[in-house]
Amino acid sequence: MSLLLFVYTLLLIVASCSVLALQSFDSTRSSSLLVGTEWKLQLDIGLEPGTWMPKRYPGWAESGARLGLQVAVQFTNAPSTTAESLVGPLTDTYQLKVTSPPATFVSVDGQQTVEFEWVGGWCIQRPQSDIRNTEGGLVKPEGLLRFWLDCSSGAKRQDVQVLPGTRIFFTTGVWDDPVTLEKQEKEYNKLVMEVDELVQETKSNKAKAKDQNILQNFQTFRQMVGDSKKFDGLTRLRDAYYRALPPLTSPKSANGVIMAPNGSLVIKGNKDWLAGEEFLILGTFTTATADDE
Repeated sequence: MSLLLFVYTLLLIVASCSVLALQSFDSTRSSSLLVGTEWKLQLDIGLEPGTWMPKRYPGWAESGARLGLQVAVQFTNAPSTTAESLVGPLTDTYQLKVTSPPATFVSVDGQQTVEFEWVGGWCIQRPQSDIRNTEGGLVKPEGLLRFWLDCSSGAKRQDVQVLPGTRIFFTTGVWDDPVTLEKQEKEYNKLVMEVDELVQETKSNKAKAKDQNILQNFQTFRQMVGDSKKFDGLTRLRDAYYRALPPLTSPKSANGVIMAPNGSLVIKGNKDWLAGEEFLILGTFTTATADDE
C-alpha cells in the first residue's frame, strides 16, 4: 500500500468516526418542542393537604403563612450530568436554565432576595394511564413534565422556610405535539356532537312512545335500549378524550407547546426509616409563558 493510499484510508476512517460521533451526540438531544421555550413559574409554598412537612419540621407553616417566589426558566436540550429518580432516567434528562434574576419577597425584615442555581434538570415522562392533577381529578396529559431547581440561598417568611441548598421538584402536565393535539380536539368535539344528538333523539323517542300502541312501544323501547348502550360507549370515549386535553386556562408558547396552568412542588424528606426516597409536599406553582404580563 502506497503512503498516499494509506493516508487517504486513514482520513476516511477518521471521517466515519466523526459522523458516528455526531449521530450519537444528536441522539442525546431532546426532540420535544418544549426545547428552547421559556416559562415563568410562580411558586406558592406553604401548608398543603396531606403534607408531612410539619411532621419532619415541627411547627412548619402552622401559622398559615405562605411564601411566594417567581422564577423564569428555559428548557434546553443540553444533556444533564445528573439524574433524579423522581424526574426520570439520565438518558432522558436535560438541563433547565434559570433566566431570571434572583427572586424577591417581603418579610417583616423588609425585602428578601432568594437565589436559585442557574441550572437544573428536566424530563418528560409519557403516562400510560390516568393520573391525578393538583385538584385531585383524573387526567392523562400527553406528557408528565418533571424538573428541579436548587434554591441555593434558602428562604424564610414567618414559619415557612426553605433551607439553603434545597432541591425543589416540580411536576405538571405538558402537551408538546400540536399536530396530535389538534386531531384529539377535533375528535373530542365530534364526540360531543354525537352525544348531544343521541340525547335529543332519545328525548324524541320518549315523547313518541306516549301515543304508540303496544307493538310500536316495544320497538321504540328496543331502539332506546340500543341507544343507551351506544350512549354509554360514546360518553366513555368522550370523557377519555377530555382527560387527555389541556385545561382551557393552560398557557401556550409561540410554537404551540401547552403547559398545564398549575402543578405540585415537593422536596426530599428524611428517609432514615424508609427503604426508598421520601418526598414531602412543599406547595404548588402556576405557569405562564415568558411574554405573559
